Amino acid sequence: MDSLPPEIVQQILANVPGYSLLSCRLVCRAFNASAFSIIFSHVPRWLDYTLSHQAVLSLVHDSLHRPALMWSPWASEPDGPVDEVWMGIVWKLLMKSDPPSHTLSKEEVTKESGENRSRLTPQNFAELSGREEMSENRLRTGQNRFLLHRSYSKECDWSGAKSSLDRLVAVELLDGAQTAEDFKHPETSEF
Repeated sequence: MDSLPPEIVQQILANVPGYSLLSCRLVCRAFNASAFSIIFSHVPRWLDYTLSHQAVLSLVHDSLHRPALMWSPWASEPDGPVDEVWMGIVWKLLMKSDPPSHTLSKEEVTKESGENRSRLTPQNFAELSGREEMSENRLRTGQNRFLLHRSYSKECDWSGAKSSLDRLVAVELLDGAQTAEDFKHPETSEF
């Protein structure tokens, strides 16, 4: 399956229902790469204020599909931490490569290659990516807007920010997992 041309893989995935794309990522690396870009294709717009504001306003003005409870534009933004999973998604979408290692707790020299590797944090995201505009506040705001949108979506089972993000990208971040047990959320023992 990995030897199929990307055009054929994209055509196959175009005919797969949206709720099955997460499962399709388990088929092979070609499906994983193509499905990732489809699943998270809307994320870059949540990093842009004008586009995300327009999307939220379109939800507000859609009286038929609007949820009963709506976030107020005057409400303060949550100031919680930026999730590592979110930073990994944004990195992969913007930089078109895998994010720097999340396992290193500080700058270390790797023994094999002798190069310095840094842990990806909200504070150093802009420096490591070379995109000055990607500040910690912008990452946090984009994450909150994305999660707000996910909470309004009827196709999403919304049960919380961290577990929702973890479920969406468990396949991507747990490369070495071999069984379904390896994909369980470590704190809740849920998928």
